[in-house]
Amino acid sequence: MALRPRFDPEAHGLDTKFRLTKYTGLHGGACKVPNDVLNKLLEELVDGSSQYNGEQFLAAMVQSNMGIGLDTCIIPLRFGSLFLLQTTDFFYPLVDDPYMMGRIACANVLSDLYAMGATECDTMMMLLGVSSKFTEKERDIVVPLMMRGFKDCAEEGGTSITGGQTVLNPWCLIGGVATSVCQQNEFIMPSNAVPGDVLVLTKPLGTQVACNAHQWMEQKNDKWNKIKFIVSEEDVEKAYQDAMFNMSRLNRSAAQLMHTFNSHGATDVTGFGIIGHAKNLAKQQKNEVNFVIHNLPCINKMASIAKACGNMFGLLQGTSAETSGGLLICLPREQAAKYCAEIKKIEGHQAWIIGIVESGTRTAKIIEKPRVIEVQTLEDGTVQSVPPITTPRRTVAKHPALEHSKPLPISEVSQLNTQATILPVTEQQQLQTVETVSADVMHTQTLTHLTPVTTLQDGQQLHQVMVQDTQQYQQQMQQQAQFQNHHHQQ
Repeated sequence: MALRPRFDPEAHGLDTKFRLTKYTGLHGGACKVPNDVLNKLLEELVDGSSQYNGEQFLAAMVQSNMGIGLDTCIIPLRFGSLFLLQTTDFFYPLVDDPYMMGRIACANVLSDLYAMGATECDTMMMLLGVSSKFTEKERDIVVPLMMRGFKDCAEEGGTSITGGQTVLNPWCLIGGVATSVCQQNEFIMPSNAVPGDVLVLTKPLGTQVACNAHQWMEQKNDKWNKIKFIVSEEDVEKAYQDAMFNMSRLNRSAAQLMHTFNSHGATDVTGFGIIGHAKNLAKQQKNEVNFVIHNLPCINKMASIAKACGNMFGLLQGTSAETSGGLLICLPREQAAKYCAEIKKIEGHQAWIIGIVESGTRTAKIIEKPRVIEVQTLEDGTVQSVPPITTPRRTVAKHPALEHSKPLPISEVSQLNTQATILPVTEQQQLQTVETVSADVMHTQTLTHLTPVTTLQDGQQLHQVMVQDTQQYQQQMQQQAQFQNHHHQQ
């Protein structure tokens, strides 16, 4: 999907001061009822019984053990071994471009299906609340734009709109219902994570921060005065456009690759923030596991804004609401790097390994000082990590597992004194291609040096780890070869 030019109200016949976000008091995924309150409200709908048995055990498990609060309901049909997957979602505007708001709403609805690994949506319905505060002119211009954005996104997802409901409402809202009829092998139950799995995220965080900062900038209010010395207006405008782009793109390819690389379950990251959804997913697991998040990919400069605002957003704590966020996927460790490489090959967009699955009590946490990965959308429309300014160097204690030929287990490496860093390194401590599960994650063309430095009193060896760009290394080797040839000739 190409980047969309900035929305100009006058170009559509609207007043230059028209802002869609003025027609609501809450925005995007931030309108959700708090997770703990919602779980209590849903207790009345979960009675612990099920009418299904025998071959219908799968849906019975979902209904009786896993609860109603999943991304998508799974209902066995009366006909053969077919299942109905269905989800609904709607929210209030969080961006001022009506067309993009329609796309974001549609992508958000479909994402619930994609989180279950279901890639084919058979039909969609649109739910639309037309603000009673719109003038007739605004209504006749804005509503068709929102509907067109929703329709275009649905068609991009290989489906179509076959019905819906439109009402007048004080606040503008848009959403829909997505339905898919599947066989059991066409979706993935979100309950099979095992210790040693790796967590992958397919979109950056920070959409709420970006949208709020943009509003503050336009209003030039006290909150803008608080952050204007940290980020420029150009930074905020770029982050806002990046947020719109990310929220409007589909997680369909991410869902398809879940099958290819044997995903053990997933959820999409929306209004409860990444830690809220990670906890919900952890609760559904058959095995007693914990999810531990080390890295937080964020839209560029949004972490700085969040820090300046204290705990207002909770971005680094994982509680900041997201809208139409990425999939948080549990993958076997040996498949995670391949998954990220393949999604980049297909879409051009980067995905990030952000944490691990370990034995535990079915909960999730973010480490005390997670590594923030700055992310931006390039001019070619691809989403990538911002390149580091300098070549990172760090010194780590040599772990006992390095004495063996096996790769170092992630769970053990994470215990080293290397903040949010997971480096699978083999016994051959020479130059080798390494999949880096941290920092500027997934630079598979990066070379890593691991060389002895000294020995500690307890017998542990200190090793220096140096990550170096492949091209830089090749140039260095060529220079060394030229020097050696010259020396031998003498």
